[in-house]
Amino acid sequence: MKVYMKTSILLVLLLVLSVGCKKAETAEGVDTINAQGIQDIIAKNKGKVILVNFWATWCPPCRAEIPELIELRKNFSDDELVMIGVSVDESSDLVNDFMHSDIEFNYPVYFAADDVGGAFRIQSIPRTMLYDTAGKRVFDKEGSYPGAMFERYIKKMLKDR
Repeated sequence: MKVYMKTSILLVLLLVLSVGCKKAETAEGVDTINAQGIQDIIAKNKGKVILVNFWATWCPPCRAEIPELIELRKNFSDDELVMIGVSVDESSDLVNDFMHSDIEFNYPVYFAADDVGGAFRIQSIPRTMLYDTAGKRVFDKEGSYPGAMFERYIKKMLKDR
């Protein structure tokens, strides 16, 4: 009976510790976003241009374009442009570690839920999508692009709104 009691207490203690650790990891980490969450951001920001950038911490072209995106974000007000980064890394821990590096993001970054890759047909990264002020996707390209190119697209869409 003593062995059963000790084993039960040990299992309960391990369960409590594991639940506590899970809450601590998610409370401080990057938020996870699913495909519907991305669609909701696009839908609720009509009247603004929306840029969605899919990337990963292990992808050199992705990492190279982040400073360009940070500079791009500085050129537009919150009423003109909504930008989000969506990491398709294997774990949110990788994204959390990267977010605590020397790079200071000026736009929100999320960790992609399992349904994002299929919903947006992501086959290669970096991949950037631009949505016009009506919420229509007008740009959808894989590969790294200079921030100046996006700036021209965004200015044209804002002029046409």
